[in-house]
Amino acid sequence: MAGPAVKTVDDAVARELRQHWEDGWNRADLDTIMAPFAADVVFSSPFVPKLVGDAATTTIEGYEALRTYVADSLRRAPGIRYTVDAVCVGTDSLVLLYTVHRPDGTDKAGADLMRIDADGKVVEWRCHYVADFLDGSVRYQVDEAT
Repeated sequence: MAGPAVKTVDDAVARELRQHWEDGWNRADLDTIMAPFAADVVFSSPFVPKLVGDAATTTIEGYEALRTYVADSLRRAPGIRYTVDAVCVGTDSLVLLYTVHRPDGTDKAGADLMRIDADGKVVEWRCHYVADFLDGSVRYQVDEAT
């Protein structure tokens, strides 16, 4: 006996977010990257404290602050490229699983969770990086481009 259908993020929204993310970063196109984000977006990344110079600050709030952060990321890492390996959808979010291709020829894996509002805009963006578990502590493979 089948139960009610579970609503997930719309396929068109998922495809659009994937395309904006991959095309925007690979063309270093700030407007394309930022197009899906809501005015009140909240962004978090293990790299935020390094950027802002405050270990206690792990989030950036608001579209304009995020736009400044992304623009700075594009300036810090020219030539970096991304490949989206998979898109996982949930009821109100999606996760982009990707590979970062650095100019020096090395690659790293990442995953970005994006929570979507009723209008299809990203209201929350959380970056995740591969963690190395060495000597009982976690060391994140975070680079200057993140």
